[in-house]
Amino acid sequence: MNRGLKIIILFLVVSAVIFAFIPPEEQLGGWIRLIILHGILSLTGLYTIYAAGILGAIYLVTKKRSAGLWSREIGYNAILLWFIGTALSLVSMRVAWGGMLWNEPYSVAALTMALLGAGKEYLVRSSGGKLRSFAFANMVFAAAMLAIRQTVVTVMHPVNPIGSSDSPAIRLLPLLFLIITLATVTELTRWRLKQSGNRYSN
Repeated sequence: MNRGLKIIILFLVVSAVIFAFIPPEEQLGGWIRLIILHGILSLTGLYTIYAAGILGAIYLVTKKRSAGLWSREIGYNAILLWFIGTALSLVSMRVAWGGMLWNEPYSVAALTMALLGAGKEYLVRSSGGKLRSFAFANMVFAAAMLAIRQTVVTVMHPVNPIGSSDSPAIRLLPLLFLIITLATVTELTRWRLKQSGNRYSN
């Protein structure tokens, strides 16, 4: 069993234990776990998008190869996480609101950024996949994400449903899950970089 698979299995086991201790919520019942899963994976995707953009900027300024490699890998992982979080948001929407509200600004923004992120990865990889291309694309994408999040308005989407809960477990266990998810992404990225070596040119 390779290290990457071990990391994933450990993450799944620890995550299952954490979610087992999250109590049902008064209105959503056990579905609160799905809402939390969507929220934390989306938040992890958001943080990794920003991290990829910052690392991309560092690479473009310093030409430090490690920053470019980390930007490339984290940028890819970020899009995967964002896609999963966005898909879960559609299920969460049906559970929480009883239907699909396609005009909800947060949902429109999430779907738009998911498609743009996929397009970013495709265009850079199909054009040769140089580190400076990944770095620049990740920097621009992170800036676009930040700009959209600063301007998007909420209609029905709660601003912070987890943090506003009266239950300490519902407030604190998702934070633990977020930390573990970020640590898992970091370790998987480190492992993938060791596996890929120096396949990408500057």
